[in-house]
Amino acid sequence: MLKMGCAQADITPDHEVYLRGYASRNALSREVEENILLGVIVLKQEEKHVLILTCDHLGITIGECNAIRLELMRQYPVFREEDIFISASHTHFAPGFSPYIVYTPGGELPLGVHRESGENFSFFMEKLSGAVKEALQNLEEVRLLQADLKVSSVAFNRRTEAKSDGKVTTNYLYPDDPENWEFPFYDPTLHAWKFMKKDDQPKALLARYGCHPVTGGYSPYRISADYVGYFRQAITREMHCPAFFMQGTAGDVVPLSRNGSSRRYIGETLSNAVLLGKLMFRDTTDFTLKTAIHTLNGKTPCLAEKDPAAMEKKWQETVNAVRQGTFEGDFYLEGLQYSYYLEFGAVEETELPIHLLQLGDTPLLGLPFEVLTGVGTAIREQIPEAVVVSHCGGYEGYLPMEKDFPKGGYETDLGTVFAPDTGDRLAGLAAEKLETF
Repeated sequence: MLKMGCAQADITPDHEVYLRGYASRNALSREVEENILLGVIVLKQEEKHVLILTCDHLGITIGECNAIRLELMRQYPVFREEDIFISASHTHFAPGFSPYIVYTPGGELPLGVHRESGENFSFFMEKLSGAVKEALQNLEEVRLLQADLKVSSVAFNRRTEAKSDGKVTTNYLYPDDPENWEFPFYDPTLHAWKFMKKDDQPKALLARYGCHPVTGGYSPYRISADYVGYFRQAITREMHCPAFFMQGTAGDVVPLSRNGSSRRYIGETLSNAVLLGKLMFRDTTDFTLKTAIHTLNGKTPCLAEKDPAAMEKKWQETVNAVRQGTFEGDFYLEGLQYSYYLEFGAVEETELPIHLLQLGDTPLLGLPFEVLTGVGTAIREQIPEAVVVSHCGGYEGYLPMEKDFPKGGYETDLGTVFAPDTGDRLAGLAAEKLETF
C-alpha cells in the first residue's frame, strides 16, 4: 500500500533581498512579480517514509542541504538521510542562503562578497517544518499514475555550434541567424506523476522538465517563480490539486522566448501537455519505494593546495583593483573560484552526492549541479528508464561531459571549478549504482 501526503508554503520574503541567478545585479529586490513556494510530498510504504522537497530557489548548496536534512531528521525521526530528496526549480528570481558576490559597479551594493544574515534560512526552515507536519498529517492511500510526455517548441539547446568551425557559442537567446548554427539535442520529455485518491480524484501532481527558468518577466529585480509558478497555477486551476515541480537536464537548455508573457505561456503549455495527455498515464502503484545516497570525490584543481591567507589577500587585491579600474583579468572567474573557496575551503577534492529514488517505474537520479543534456544522455544509454533531476541535494555550478570542454562555451569556460572529467565520472558511478538499485 502506498500512502501520500503533501503541503505547500509561501516563502516569498516580506523584506528586501538579493536575488540569485544574474551576476549583473547590484541592488536588492523591492517588488514581487509572482510569489515563490516550497512544496513537500511525503510517501509512505509499510514503515518507510520518503520526503520530496521542491522549492523556488536558484539552488541550495550541499552544505545547506545537509543542514536541512539534519534538522528535519531531528524534528521528524521517521526520515533517514537518504529518504530526504531536496530539489530546487532554479528560478533566477529568488533569494538564497549563502554569500553572494556583487560584480557590477554603480549600484547600491558595493563590489565584493556579501554574507546573508541567516534570516532567509530561518524563515525557510520554519515554513518547511510546518509543511512537513501538514503533509504527515494528511497521509492517505493513493494510486500512482505516471506518463512521459513530449513537449517541443518551448526550448532549445543554447550550446549552439557554429557551422563554420564547429566551436560552441552560448546563445542565451535564440539566434537571429539560425541557419548558421547547429542546435544540439535536448530532452523534451515532461515526466509527470499523478497521485490519485480512493475517489479517483487527484491529490497532487509532480512534474519534471528541463528548461532554465530565465524568462525575464518585466524586471530583473522582481521576485518570481518564473514559468514553474504558472505551471502550478494552471494545474491547480484545472485539476483542483496542488502541483510540484523538479528541474531536469537544463544546464544547456533555455526558453525559445524569454520576454513579456513567455513565462505564462511556457507554464500553461506544460500544464496543457499533462491535461491533453491524460490517456497516456499508466498505473505504477505496484512498486517498491527505495532511496539511496552515494558519493563521488570531485576534484577541484583551482582550489588545491591554496594557502587560505594568500587566497584572502589575492581576493581583496582583486576587488580593490576592480574598484579602481585597474584589474585586467576576469573578475567573474575570480569570484567564482573564491565563492567555492568560501564553501569548500582550500581542498583538492570534495564529496559530491548522488541521490537515488524509485518512484513508480522510474528511478530518479538527483545530482547537485546544473546538469547538461549530454550527462543525462550518457546515463540513459546505460539505464534507459533513469531520469535526472538537477539542483538536487546541492548546487555546485554546471556539469558538462569532458568532451564538451574543447568546444568552449560559457558552461565549460566559466561555469565550473571541477575537473573536466567530473561529469563522466558522475555519469559512470550513477549508472553503476542504478544497475543494482
